[in-house]
Amino acid sequence: MKLNSTEPIGVLLFLVMCSIQASAQITRQPYLQIITPTSATISWQSETGVIGVVYWGTQISQLDEKTTESEFEEIYHEVKIGGLIPGTKYFYSVEDSVHGAEDQYFITSPEPGSIGPVRIWVISDFGQSTSEQNNRRLETVANWRSFNNNSYHADFILSLGDQSEDDSRYQLQHNYFVQLEPVLKNSPLFTVIGNHDFHDSAINYLKTFALPANAEAGGVPSGNEEYYSFSYANIHVVVLCTEIDNESGIKAQIEWLKKDLDNNKLDWLVACMHRPLHSGGYHRSDLEEDFQVRRNEWLPILESHGVDLILQGHNHVYERSYLLDNLIGKTTTVTDANIINMGLGREDKEGAYHKLKNTPHKGTIFIEVPGGGVTTESFEHYSIFPVYYSGDDKEGSVVVDVNGNRMDVHFICDEMNEKGSHVWDYFTIIK
Repeated sequence: MKLNSTEPIGVLLFLVMCSIQASAQITRQPYLQIITPTSATISWQSETGVIGVVYWGTQISQLDEKTTESEFEEIYHEVKIGGLIPGTKYFYSVEDSVHGAEDQYFITSPEPGSIGPVRIWVISDFGQSTSEQNNRRLETVANWRSFNNNSYHADFILSLGDQSEDDSRYQLQHNYFVQLEPVLKNSPLFTVIGNHDFHDSAINYLKTFALPANAEAGGVPSGNEEYYSFSYANIHVVVLCTEIDNESGIKAQIEWLKKDLDNNKLDWLVACMHRPLHSGGYHRSDLEEDFQVRRNEWLPILESHGVDLILQGHNHVYERSYLLDNLIGKTTTVTDANIINMGLGREDKEGAYHKLKNTPHKGTIFIEVPGGGVTTESFEHYSIFPVYYSGDDKEGSVVVDVNGNRMDVHFICDEMNEKGSHVWDYFTIIK
């Protein structure tokens, strides 16, 4: 540093020390949250309570805009940047205005109804607690990057619950954020509450994640971060909470879901939840009563609004159904009336699935997304799942691509198959 002889050296040293202190206080690197066409929310964590500041701009060398938290925060920082341009890339920093980085950016979502392309990365049960599982999580991230043209960026991430094992700050940091850091710094994250996230009534979970309960990113306000919806391009996503067990809470979620879907006019509908509606995994849906209750309550609403994908976690296995409708009962009750298409939906084999836009009861695909760090044996192979992988070392993730009237889905397994590929399953839906 070149000093001006007229400047007090003590003042300069004080400013340098303040800068070093601010950098040292960051204990959780920034991660992207709610993204809209005109705004982005950036979160991070500091060692002590400070006022958070985000520097940002469209040029990596010119972070000439600044947004400051409106009030004092303890350690959890959540800064919303507004007044942005749809579909535009911005670089940012939470340290200072001169330290932009090529991989630290956000891209605002396109105008509602835009046709894409959109790439979604889906993970689940990422918060297990051993170092071996940390290595497996890193494999899941590495295989995503390889599939994604050597890039960590997704238009958004869906994380289907159990971000930690007991909702502790330590586990969230070391089992989740550390492994996902290169992805989360440039890919907006939308999470689902899992049973393990709920160990402290989700207090730490709700402090950690900023979620669009007030329809900040589209949909109808739920007023509750435990369940919500958002829209991106021509896709509408509803996130449901399977952990609510009181009568008034259950009723409120159902009433909100009806209003939200009645209001939705977009081409694609995806529903996310932690505990599955159908699965033969460790928690078998044909045997546990609460699965039946949720099917009775949720499936008629979702399918009457033409839901395309139901993404589920909890069981740490990969299962994928064929195109089904109205299977409210057990898998053993499936009839010809429930079967829309029993094929695999692969264009290079028997052909893609076909549906009509904005038309109810034209078929839904159920996907049980495996754990990013650990898997368990599936106890039963239900007939509705023509594609099914269970057993140790079958961790991985799911990639959903939407481009106009076409949706392509791939299961990226950490282990290679007999063809030497990490792609173990794939299918296409065309509307």
